[in-house]
Amino acid sequence: MKGGLKKVYFSVLALLSVFLYTSCEDPELDALMADYCDCISESRYNDTKHMECIEKMDSIKMKYEGKPRKINEVLKKTNECY
Repeated sequence: MKGGLKKVYFSVLALLSVFLYTSCEDPELDALMADYCDCISESRYNDTKHMECIEKMDSIKMKYEGKPRKINEVLKKTNECY
């Protein structure tokens, strides 16, 4: 019975880990940041896009204002743009 209980315990632990990992993902944030990163890439060759990129980031920051974990994710993803 001990071996069976261990299997159940590890199965529950594995499912919980998968759930926690996927629940942290935010497809909307991912899409907003992908759009921002694209803007940054385009602005390297087109100086007129700088203001557009700044406006995009301002709107992202406003959307996630008061949500420190989301803002932290924005900062991580911003670093990936460069």
